[in-house]
Amino acid sequence: MEERLAYHSSFVTIRTPAIHTRAPQVRALMILGRHQQTTARPSLIVTGPAAAGKTTALLNVGRTCHLAHSRKNPPPPGSAHAAVPVAYVLVPPGATAKTLVTEFARYLGIPVAARMTQTQITDAVCHTYTHAGVQLVLIDFTDRP
Repeated sequence: MEERLAYHSSFVTIRTPAIHTRAPQVRALMILGRHQQTTARPSLIVTGPAAAGKTTALLNVGRTCHLAHSRKNPPPPGSAHAAVPVAYVLVPPGATAKTLVTEFARYLGIPVAARMTQTQITDAVCHTYTHAGVQLVLIDFTDRP
């Protein structure tokens, strides 16, 4: 937990127009998502040309959400496992569905054997993300090889 907080706290981010615009949109979607029971949770897709600041905006939103959650929900004293409110996954170009879910597993350190099916990996990821308290998943598709 401390390593993750140290990592997120070390960012120096300039509030560009993209970040300024996206942060309230993401906050609103997260509030809506908390109360969504019957359908898929709201999502946001950030698109734009290369070097427009999409990844920076995503990382800033993730950092803000993580720090806000940590302030509101400090881990109990002596807790071995703190909540992980934000997950960030960088998806390589040409990724398959199995590659994507494997990247999700890698983020939280879920061991994935080559013989595991996509369904088995997905089940493990969903269980672990729920147990870890993940509230926001950031998926960053890279177009660079």
